[in-house]
Amino acid sequence: MVKIKLNYSKIKATLMGSALLTLVACGGGNNLAERHPEGVWLGSLVTDQGSCPTEHLSALRIQKKVILFSPGNGAIILRGNYNSKLHPRHFTARLDKVGMDHKPYVLLFDGKPKENTIIGTYGNPDCRAHITLYPPRHYGLSEAIAP
Repeated sequence: MVKIKLNYSKIKATLMGSALLTLVACGGGNNLAERHPEGVWLGSLVTDQGSCPTEHLSALRIQKKVILFSPGNGAIILRGNYNSKLHPRHFTARLDKVGMDHKPYVLLFDGKPKENTIIGTYGNPDCRAHITLYPPRHYGLSEAIAP
């Protein structure tokens, strides 16, 4: 007799992903960021003022109750709370830090959905930038980043 070990969480995730793709296909894909923002979004910061981490892609991850933003895909991670019941959607993440001069400062991401993208701003005392975030498939990374 052969025993088969099933990983129900992977099966559930696969089915949920298939259902999401079906909904997007049936709905024409408009307003993906408003209707189904959960997952990973990528974009490049565009500096408006100061010196910003623009060399690498920035990443926004929206989970069931948490928002994570990594500017310039570095070691800094801003956190926020996510409430899927709030409409219109508004994504905010922040990190409170203390500088070398022992003065507190804030790193802040603020974003809103716009059709199939998330438009946002990022700021800290040394940088102010805007960003347009896309699903990973926009960059050809559909299978490279776990949902």
